[in-house]
Amino acid sequence: METSYEWIPECYYRVSAKALIKNEEWKFLLGKEKKYWDIPGGWVDHGEDIHSSLQREIMEEMWIKIKNISHQPVYTFLGESSWIASPKRPLCIVIFEVVLENFNFIPSDEFQDFKFFDLQEALDKIELYHPNKKIFWEILRIKTT
Repeated sequence: METSYEWIPECYYRVSAKALIKNEEWKFLLGKEKKYWDIPGGWVDHGEDIHSSLQREIMEEMWIKIKNISHQPVYTFLGESSWIASPKRPLCIVIFEVVLENFNFIPSDEFQDFKFFDLQEALDKIELYHPNKKIFWEILRIKTT
């Protein structure tokens, strides 16, 4: 039996599940979408659990499978979306540590490129999607304390 969620009003916070993917050099994988670099992942759909959502998003964006997802999020932030394609709305970004099966990813139509950046590069040298700046500042703060 198919479940319809049309009766549920739009939630106040839109939830976005993101994958914090590091390589052996402790660099983070980001994808270039339009003019910004973003952490891979995306919206959690109604009726979808957050881990399944993350697996779906990574497959759609990179054509690669996830080997492991942390049981609980490592970071959670509140922010605001700013993409022109969608209305501006409050969002909750839930970030999980993710290990991919390999790094042989293929960018989808959503992303033009994928590249690993260290924390300082991500904060100083690229156009990072604005909610992610908060995330990388927090990682840098934790890493240096």
